[in-house]
Amino acid sequence: MGYRSDVALGIAFPNKAALTAFASAQLVTGTKEMQEAIKQFGVTHMSAGYGEHLVLWVSMEDVKWYSDYPGVTAFNQIMQNAKDLEYPTIEIEIGEDIDDIKFEVTDGDKADASCLYETLGVSRRITQPDTSEDISSFVKEN
Repeated sequence: MGYRSDVALGIAFPNKAALTAFASAQLVTGTKEMQEAIKQFGVTHMSAGYGEHLVLWVSMEDVKWYSDYPGVTAFNQIMQNAKDLEYPTIEIEIGEDIDDIKFEVTDGDKADASCLYETLGVSRRITQPDTSEDISSFVKEN
């Protein structure tokens, strides 16, 4: 990713027991960095085609997101662990360069991936322009 990036990561779980087991495993067997990373995730309920699911997600703005940084490696390992266990995942990374965008959704057998698209609403602030300023200030009458 670019010098600074905005990042959103999500993992879908079919129930609280699956989410708890996954998060606990990251805390018990993961590196120190993975233990710190998993603590930054939040949990939200999302509806999916086949009922309610839980999404473990994190959204970060203006971070240095280089793959060789220990913290980034930890987040990437957690996401890979979820994929290996066949949980659906979503990864959005937006860097400073025009070509520096990653959007990846993986399907998994253990949960309905459609709920991950609702995670975009959670991280909407990194995927939509800032509208805090009135557009009329940019439009001049001729």
